[in-house]
Amino acid sequence: MSASPVVANGLVYVGSADYNIYCFEGSTGAKVWSFATGGKTDSSPAIIDGRVYVGSGDGYVYCLDASGGTQVWNHSVGVSVDSPVNFVDGRVYVESQTGDVYCLDAANGERVWSFSTGANAYTLSPAISDGYVFATNRNGDVFCLNAASGVRVWNVTVGDAVGSPVTVDGFVYFGSSDGNAYCLNASSGAKIWNYTTWYNNAGPSHGYHWGNAVSDPAVAYGHVYVGSMDFDIFCLDVLTGGKIWNFSTGAGVHAPLTVVGGCVFAGSYDGNVYCLNASSGVEIWRSAAGVFSPVSAGGGAGSPVVADGVVYVVGNGVLSAWGSPFSDSTFPLFVVIFVVILVIIAAAIGVYVYSKRR
Repeated sequence: MSASPVVANGLVYVGSADYNIYCFEGSTGAKVWSFATGGKTDSSPAIIDGRVYVGSGDGYVYCLDASGGTQVWNHSVGVSVDSPVNFVDGRVYVESQTGDVYCLDAANGERVWSFSTGANAYTLSPAISDGYVFATNRNGDVFCLNAASGVRVWNVTVGDAVGSPVTVDGFVYFGSSDGNAYCLNASSGAKIWNYTTWYNNAGPSHGYHWGNAVSDPAVAYGHVYVGSMDFDIFCLDVLTGGKIWNFSTGAGVHAPLTVVGGCVFAGSYDGNVYCLNASSGVEIWRSAAGVFSPVSAGGGAGSPVVADGVVYVVGNGVLSAWGSPFSDSTFPLFVVIFVVILVIIAAAIGVYVYSKRR
């Protein structure tokens, strides 16, 4: 899965499979700098106080200067760090591919503590909230750790591999490969609800056999939004898990969704980025960002990022942007251009008709 880009101060930061971390101008796409690592970068960076924190497949967590890309420090954990990076209160939190959670001092990269979840955790990211760290693994385990010490507070296990958790208002939300979206009590780990998507024991009905995984959730407007590998996007009630609406795409939706400005933005393995109305699920627009493959997710559109009215997404190894950098519009750029052309044509016709009348 491609790393999601991160936008800060008009610049776009993204990792790549070509062993580089890149910084681009958000408005033009021009490269500002690149930094070479020793492995591919599936980790989405964190940009805080003029620094970029990112993990790499070479087993290092890097801290770079955000403006020039020069290295400030690095810290080796010995195995691939695919986890998106989280930064809270001067500490950096990541999870390695082997399921070890690390807390590092953001100033110098020194290890504060580490905790092993005991199983693979490829691309999984811990969530930090109210002094606790919530981490998951591909065995279906969910852990709550003390953020200061790394000591385990509680852990629970669900039916299959678990995605990255999201914590909101005392609850923990996550998707699982058992076809369910879950909500747990953040204090105790007790299950509040689960919602089963179009899961069936024989695999998804479309026959492409990408599994039954549910994406990492997005929580907004009193709803929980998740994607499904059985081609659907679901909107669920945040308190009960009841389905409010669903929308079908042309392939699996496994990358995390983005909800902003009353819209849900989703990348699909069919290569498209979708913009849906967050309340109704009605499609507003879609645009191609990658390529469709019935046997591989490599070319599909990843997780969209929205900043200053622009939608950024990585698909098929290409970083693309839609929308106007000078407005909060969520329409894709080709729609904006089309509307402008129509206005110009209408104005020209009006001038012509007026001149004929005279």
